[in-house]
Amino acid sequence: MGIKEHQESRRWAFEALDSLNKFTDDPEFEGELETIKNQIYAKKNELRDGKYRVVFLGEFNVGKTTLINAFLTDTYLPMVLEECTAKVTHVLKGNSMQLILRSQKPIHPEKIQVLKEFLNYAGIEANIEPDSSHNYWVIKYQHNYPEDLNRTLNAIVTLSADEEFPKLKALREEVEEVIVLVPEAGIEEDVAFVDSPGVHSITETHRKITEDIIPNCHLVVCLLDSQNAGNEHNRDFIIKLVKERQRKVFFVINKCDQLNPDEIDPEFRRGPAKDLFRCIDGIVENPEIFFVSALYALSANQLRKGSITIQDLDKNEKIHIPYTLRLQIENSSNPAEAIADYLIQRSKFYEFKERLFDYLYHENREGAVLSSVSRFIKDTALKFAKPIEVKIKLAQQNPKLERLKKERKRLQDLIDEYSRFLNDLLDKLNKITGGGEVAGEKYDSYDSIIEKCFSRQAIENEIFKPIREWLCTGDNLKIARKNKYLPLQEQFGITLDKFLQKVDAEINSILEKNESYIIREINSRGFNFSFKDLPKVSLTRGAIVAIDASLALSYFLFFIIGGILGGLTGAIIGEGFLSSFSWADFLNMAVPDYSHLSAVILGILGSISGAIIGISSRALGGDEIRREKLLEKISAYIEEILIKGLKENLKETLQRHKEEVALQIKKHFDEININLHQQIQKILAEEEHLEQIQKETITRLETKLNSLLNIANKATEIMESTFRIPS
Repeated sequence: MGIKEHQESRRWAFEALDSLNKFTDDPEFEGELETIKNQIYAKKNELRDGKYRVVFLGEFNVGKTTLINAFLTDTYLPMVLEECTAKVTHVLKGNSMQLILRSQKPIHPEKIQVLKEFLNYAGIEANIEPDSSHNYWVIKYQHNYPEDLNRTLNAIVTLSADEEFPKLKALREEVEEVIVLVPEAGIEEDVAFVDSPGVHSITETHRKITEDIIPNCHLVVCLLDSQNAGNEHNRDFIIKLVKERQRKVFFVINKCDQLNPDEIDPEFRRGPAKDLFRCIDGIVENPEIFFVSALYALSANQLRKGSITIQDLDKNEKIHIPYTLRLQIENSSNPAEAIADYLIQRSKFYEFKERLFDYLYHENREGAVLSSVSRFIKDTALKFAKPIEVKIKLAQQNPKLERLKKERKRLQDLIDEYSRFLNDLLDKLNKITGGGEVAGEKYDSYDSIIEKCFSRQAIENEIFKPIREWLCTGDNLKIARKNKYLPLQEQFGITLDKFLQKVDAEINSILEKNESYIIREINSRGFNFSFKDLPKVSLTRGAIVAIDASLALSYFLFFIIGGILGGLTGAIIGEGFLSSFSWADFLNMAVPDYSHLSAVILGILGSISGAIIGISSRALGGDEIRREKLLEKISAYIEEILIKGLKENLKETLQRHKEEVALQIKKHFDEININLHQQIQKILAEEEHLEQIQKETITRLETKLNSLLNIANKATEIMESTFRIPS
């Protein structure tokens, strides 16, 4: 992760902390609100104020301050030939240029007033404000002019200030260290540079650096002069620094612009690097040595900013540009930029800068602020996410929704079960009415029951026999004949009514039995069912037509037949036995002489006798004949009109009864199924409502969960890319 990526990650960390803080106001947040908010606030402060501290150490005038100014891209810190920095100076990035004077005890306002006067006559526009303890005084510059900060520091932190600014001596004695805030892009927000007095200075300040600042820093940049990089004095200091303080050290051989190209050898084979490597051999494993020209780097940055001009460079005797190169540069479209490119390339500053930040962000494992904050962000995001994951799981496994689905399935199963039961019941009804076996019991069809009720034997026993007995009893026939057979009609009606009542009772008993079976079958399933207003069988005979038993025709027929038979008999006798009989002698009178006279006379007499005999014989057997004739008429009436009509009527009645039974059964189950369907629809509506709520809830929770998981994943990614084991 380079500097740019680190900056982006750091900005993201602030945004992530803001997101986590915002989530504490979310309804889904679960936890100790104040505790979490305080932790987030503390981490924001840690991220904002927590710095990777880099201490620059070296002899006086070795170029520590110049190198820091190179990072700042301008001369914010004072640089002079003699011993310069006498106070520990912390350099940080700020939104505006400020200088903070820090002391162990309150600084009296009178001493600050002297500083105000200094700023005033120096033409520096700034405000000075104390903190609540008055231990800190903050100089806030109205403009970000590097020379204003430089002149202020020159009067406070340099060794020559006591002579040059004696009135500020009392203030300088109380100031322990200073903090410089500059709004420059060359220094990162989470990095603090510490400029120290010369390491060979035997002062209280030196003690503070070695015993306080160095143990709490993340990297030590040890500057060495290119002309004496490997002296014994450096070795003693490095032993103490590396072995006692256990700090990572970058060795910077400054003023590399004064070396020949073949002397610049980071592989320690020749020149100052070889001398330094021999000096620290056995003390530092795999030392990192850099060649830098702090002056060239600073000058290049100033030239690009316009703080200095090419003419200013020409006046600086420490900067040398080859004549031929200078001629080429002067002919370029942008000489200042070309010279700056040359100086920065010669300074090798960017290589050192990139490695410095690379170490801080990737290899420094002590007090790695971004990693620490990222770990907190990850842990907190996952902590926030856990209850949401549980809620999503609970929402996905909504027991009420599952119960509704089970209930809906149960109701649908009931509908299917009742439909099967209804079909089975209707099938049984068809077997009962059509003839079949149900539950081990055989049933006659309605047609066979009708045929049985109106069988020849039944009609004979229930109708003909009673009528015949009535006709043969006493004077019933005579009385009936005298009254034009009306008594017979009345008796016939009574007999028929009894017969039909018996048929009604028998068939209704069968129907009631069948109905009871159906009711038992339905109620055995837990229903309260009964038939309502089923049509009962009630056969009616209607009006009986007049029954006439007149024998006039039979008398005439007997007369004619008797006469014919008597005439034939007499003719045969006369022709045979009396063919020679003298009718003149017998009658004693003259008689015409005919050849067949005896046959004619006996034939006439036979016809008369036969007719008389025929009428007499018909008269003797009339009552019996009349009875038979009446029974024939009654039989014909019953067979052709009454029985046929009653059977058809009964068939229609039984069919309507069956249809009504089936209709009421269907209606009963239709009502049940309609009720079940209504319940299902109600459950479906509730399911849809719950599923919609479930979907919205899960979507809402998943959005929040994904946001938190993305934060946790990003934090993990930053943590994993923060540290890198050097190859």
